[in-house]
Amino acid sequence: MQLLGRLEIKSKEKIVEFLNQEHTGRICSIDGNGYPQIIPMNFVFLNDSIYMHSHTKGEKLDNIRRNDKVGFEVDRSLQFLPSYFTHPTDASQADTLYISVVIKGRGIIVDDRNEKTMALNGLMKKYQPEGGYDPIKAEMEVVDEVAVIKVILSK
Repeated sequence: MQLLGRLEIKSKEKIVEFLNQEHTGRICSIDGNGYPQIIPMNFVFLNDSIYMHSHTKGEKLDNIRRNDKVGFEVDRSLQFLPSYFTHPTDASQADTLYISVVIKGRGIIVDDRNEKTMALNGLMKKYQPEGGYDPIKAEMEVVDEVAVIKVILSK
């Protein structure tokens, strides 16, 4: 049963709302042998881009430096649909209803201190909404101690 056309969310506002509610996304890059590498990440959607923080060294960063084409995906399972909803004896009819956003874009390792600071503060605001932390400033050492990955959405 193909429901994609009827259920596809096309409203940017709804997509942004969904991205802001979810906590885990997955970035997919291409490794040195041409295989996809998928990594779950915390993320924030700011200024029409996805931002994630990372260690300063690692395979995903090497992958992005070598090939900046990336995928990014976020999903939420809504309901498992047992097969008996559509057919009394055909178990292959079982399905899961979920929401997902799939993005193709370019991955960039952010060097600009102000942009890194903006992204890191955005991540803290998202993941610690109750506050209670000191905002990061561009001159702080922590800005040099983490990498920030930016996914620019393809048009």
